[in-house]
Amino acid sequence: MNTNVKIAIKLVNQHHQNVTQDINQWLNNELFTWNWWVLLAFALLPWMVWFKFKERKILIESILVGTIAIIPTTYLDAIGLDLKFWTYPVQFIPLGARALPFDMSMVPVAYMLLYQFFKTWRAFIIGLLIMATLFAFIGEPVSKAMNLIYYLKWKYYYSFFYYIILGLFIKWFVNKCRDINKNNI
Repeated sequence: MNTNVKIAIKLVNQHHQNVTQDINQWLNNELFTWNWWVLLAFALLPWMVWFKFKERKILIESILVGTIAIIPTTYLDAIGLDLKFWTYPVQFIPLGARALPFDMSMVPVAYMLLYQFFKTWRAFIIGLLIMATLFAFIGEPVSKAMNLIYYLKWKYYYSFFYYIILGLFIKWFVNKCRDINKNNI
């Protein structure tokens, strides 16, 4: 067995031990705490709201909006964790996406509802600015105060610009896909 394989196997074994410790930590100290229940609400309530108010006529577009929001948000969250920009003191689940309630529920559903209710570019941008402000300068500080996230090298205004850039891209991309689809029918 060559040296690289031996090193890789050693790293996998160390990682497995760390994962086992993380799961035990989660089971003993995080699961069913009040913070965990808040994360459960953050994971479920946005989807319940969306399901109640979804517009069937644009269902596919709405789902595309949510999917596009989930992909970069989850990926960039993992990068931010790896680079130690932030950490999550309490996690909804011990494995996989660390910020599942935010990355796969609150953020995508917010964009889905924006896309659905603010159809013109002007209205969408106004709604997007309001959403980005609420999320970055109210939601994130509240989440920090509730010990759901801790920022190490991150500023709220970085998030504000991220929400704006992502929202503009999503609106442009989904509108483009919609228009291409209409022209091909």
